[in-house]
Parts: sequence; structure tokens; C-alpha cells
Amino acid sequence: MGCPPLKDCVKGKKEILIVTDDNTRQTPLKKILPYVIDELIGAGIKDRAIKVLIASGTHRPMTKSELREKFGRAILSRFKIYRHNWRNKKELKRINSTIYGKKICVNRLAKESDFIIGIGSILPHATTGFSGGGKIILPGICGEETTEDLHWKALEFKMVDILGTYNNPMRKMIDSVANKVGLKFIVNVIVDSSNKIVDVVAGEPTKAHREGVEVSKRIFGRRISQPADIVVADAKPMDIDLRQAVKAVCASDLVVKKGGVIVLNARCREGVSPQFPEFKKYGFNDPEGLKRKIEEGKIKGKLMAYTLIAIGRIMRCKAKVILVSNGISCEVAQKLGFLWAGSLKEAMKKARGLTGKEAKVIFLKRACEVLPLIN
Repeated sequence: MGCPPLKDCVKGKKEILIVTDDNTRQTPLKKILPYVIDELIGAGIKDRAIKVLIASGTHRPMTKSELREKFGRAILSRFKIYRHNWRNKKELKRINSTIYGKKICVNRLAKESDFIIGIGSILPHATTGFSGGGKIILPGICGEETTEDLHWKALEFKMVDILGTYNNPMRKMIDSVANKVGLKFIVNVIVDSSNKIVDVVAGEPTKAHREGVEVSKRIFGRRISQPADIVVADAKPMDIDLRQAVKAVCASDLVVKKGGVIVLNARCREGVSPQFPEFKKYGFNDPEGLKRKIEEGKIKGKLMAYTLIAIGRIMRCKAKVILVSNGISCEVAQKLGFLWAGSLKEAMKKARGLTGKEAKVIFLKRACEVLPLIN
């Protein structure tokens, strides 16, 4: 789509980099990656010329069992899998191109390659409108400063104006950086709620991604007649920790009434945020105060603060959030700024106590992926 077939694009290339997403995404790499590799081999590319890099962004490294589940034993035994570490300056390089006047910092493997392929999936996303496309590069394999710039820019907008919107400043920044880094080809899938592949788009990154976004809208868009007093948001399967799970609050923001209640159902088996232990210190209680302290240089960590500010604004200005989680205690939840319940039944009782027995309720399944659309 928008370019010749992959086998024609890579002819004569000497260093191929395949960038994939990690275990926080449902992309069926075990199915997709072998086809991509077969295309490369068919074009005369040798195994030794192919590197595979996990675009983990700011997520923790995948475990060995997670790697086996994601890639399959055949790929792991055939290729070395590199893992991006956004904090390891030895693995990062600045390229001559700039964004917002700053040089782009990216994984060194990108700079050492002459053809980059991105493999991922396309879902509604609160920071960038939709996942997929160039997002595999930014924030996928970028350094701290470049990734911070993207997220801090998103704080200029309400999430309701970004989630499910293709044309937004963050997507433009992503596409610009991906182009400058050298992303030449993408293979993006759209999977349904049962993780079955609905469609695959491949080709020139921006054109293929735009086509995939239209499919994603049809798959994940849910028409809703009117906002609700209570929104029950089930964060599975993207609830490995609270930092991932609160994406469900973003979708809820689109359909909960002002003064309503969001019930966040999330396992959070790895707790609050292994990558950002500061979450527990600052919480979601004072988003504007935290933003001011970051900008004044009193606190460091824009990436840590971004989620606390973005979600904190919803919790402080739009709706109360009741957390139902066996991975986070009542004490920790309340310190973070949540109400807490030990079960959905208890949470609903609390929610109705806050909104009234006649409250309208909406249930969002896989709420980190769904795109609620008010008629």
C-alpha cells in the first residue's frame, strides 16, 4: 500500500531492522513475523542481516516466558532479539534531524540499519489518537527526552479531543520522527475482542496506517446513545499494572457524565507501576500542582508525571474513580486518589450511593481498546 511489495523494497539492502511491539499489546507476532521474514529471505536477505528490536517504549523488559509466548521458539532460536531500553544512553544515538528544535534520540540499531520495518497493531489510543504506524518508533524506540516531548505536548489537549482522532499534533510529531529515523514499511494488524485478526495493512507507513485506522474505527467503535452516570470499565487484557490499566479511564471519560463515577476493574498483578515507583509518592490528587512543579524544575520526570496529570485531571474535574483490584490495596489506592472496593458488587453499591439508584450505567468491556461514540 503506497509502495512496491516488501521484497522489492529491500533488494540491495544490507542491514534490516524489524521493530516489534511488546507483551502489553495483542499483536500476534508468532503469526505475522514469519511471513515478513520469508519475504526478506525471498529477496535475497540473509538471516545475519536481519535484527529484531522490541519497541518497549518505557515499559519494563519482557521475561523469557513472555518472549516465548510473543515470538515463539522458532524465531527465538533463529534470531537474537534486542530489547530497547529508553534509559540506557549507551544504546541511544542522536540523529541530525530535529523535532521542535531538539535532536531526535533513538535506539542506535535504527541508525545502523538501512531499512526499518515496523510490526504492530492499530487500536484507539488516548495520547496519540490511535496506536500503530510510526508509534513503533516514537515512543517505541526513542530516548527519554524525545519521548517526554511527545507526551508533554499531549497535555495541551483534552483526552476527549485526542482518543479516536487521526489528525492531531501528536500523530504528526510521530510520523515526522518515524520518517526522519528511517521507518520505511509497516505491517499492522487489527484484531477483534477475541484476538482474531480482522485485517492487515502493509506498506508505506502513513498511507497504510491511515487505511488501518478506518478499519480500527469500525471494529472498536461503539455507538452509545447518551452519557452515563456510572461507567464500569474492565481494563483486561491491558491491566498488567495500574499505569497501563488507567487507559480504561480515558475511554470512560468520553461517556461518563460530569460528576459521575467510573468503576475501574483491573487486576494489576504487577502493582502500581514498576517502571515509575514515584507514582505512589505523587498520586493523581493534584495534577496541576504536579505539572507546575515539573515545569519549574522542582520535580524531575515528565514521563512519570504525564499519566498522573492526564488521568488526575479526569479524576479531579470529571468523575470519581472506584478501583477494584486484587493487586492494589485499599490503603495504596486511597493514597493515589481513588476510592476502593473489594469487588464489583461493592463498587456498584458505592457508585449508586454517589449517583442515585436510578443512575444510568454503561459497561465497557476491554475498555483500554474500545472507542465509545456518542450518537
